[in-house]
Amino acid sequence: MPYHNPNSRSRRNVLRIVGVLVVLAVIAGVANFLHATTSEAAGNVKPQIETMQGIRQTAQDSITFAQGLDDPDRFAAHIETVQQCMDDYDRLADAKQIKYLLSDNLQERIIGLLYRNQQRTIIDSMRVAAHNLDGQTKELLSAVDAAMADDFSQHAAQWLLQVDDPTQANELIDRYGKQRAYASMREMLADLRSLHKLRSDVKQQVSTAVSNLHNAEAAAAAIAVPERNGDLDPAGWYTLATNVASTMGVQIEQTMEFNCGGQSGENPSGFVAAYYCQMPDRSQRNVVHMLTTHPDWTQTARSPWLVDMVKHELSHRSIMISCGTTQPTIAADRTEAVTNSYSVLFFGADRDRITNQQQGVAEYAMDASSDQLATAIHDGNCG
Repeated sequence: MPYHNPNSRSRRNVLRIVGVLVVLAVIAGVANFLHATTSEAAGNVKPQIETMQGIRQTAQDSITFAQGLDDPDRFAAHIETVQQCMDDYDRLADAKQIKYLLSDNLQERIIGLLYRNQQRTIIDSMRVAAHNLDGQTKELLSAVDAAMADDFSQHAAQWLLQVDDPTQANELIDRYGKQRAYASMREMLADLRSLHKLRSDVKQQVSTAVSNLHNAEAAAAAIAVPERNGDLDPAGWYTLATNVASTMGVQIEQTMEFNCGGQSGENPSGFVAAYYCQMPDRSQRNVVHMLTTHPDWTQTARSPWLVDMVKHELSHRSIMISCGTTQPTIAADRTEAVTNSYSVLFFGADRDRITNQQQGVAEYAMDASSDQLATAIHDGNCG
């Protein structure tokens, strides 16, 4: 009878199980190796690609910012160049070899191992494309910066005089007065966005100041002014003139000497009885001066002509707030005539009284043209 070993079948089963476990261990080892290898490859590249993607996002945001400015057409060439560089970068970043490398799917990353050399080449090309894109983004933002700086240099001094509260205008002036340097285009874009927001806020404040001005003008014009000299005593006329001025947020200062803009002592042409100074530091923005040494002061102080004179000077101020200067381009060489018309049309000054008091002084003489120009200024057209 042949010998039968009852342990042989069990032994074979054990060997089979061990074999299976060995195979599984090898597979697991290979899988772990592939996972580690692909993860390491992606981990080495991801920070670089994230940096390049940041450059790409800044370029896109810079285009959007430039296109949202007042005159985007002036940046059209720069925008087109940045867009071309961005397209060049995108074509490389969208390559299947790069997608395999960065995929969350292990199987796709394993496939990506077959393209290692191509991946290196593409990534090198991506670095070059990102560098070019960053350079062209700098060109675009530098053009935007120059345009904003040019607008600032042309208008900042005017805005400072026009706004009711100069806080933000002074902040804008202070920021442009400092040397600005940037560590990256993202930092430059953030600063330009902030400057643009501040500039927009200041311009809105100018619009608000003009709107408030017109409301105050209407209130000042509504104050009744007696027609005859004897209707009020000198104190009454001065109080009335002061009330008109205070409605505009302006105070009247009496002075014995002409002093405006560095000119002092001399009364220009001996004609000036009142004056308004446009000073760059706003120190005289809300002040009207009455020259009490004028030969006709005693008579003026006892008449409604005092109120008309104050309204004329207030009109200089209104024109300055509307246009940023008391001598807007649209008025040309007719500043005083236009100012007279403004006082009549918007402050209710007496046209006939002004004409009689200023007979023979051509530069102050009103006509239909000066009225039209004054209306245009009030409507926001400064030339």
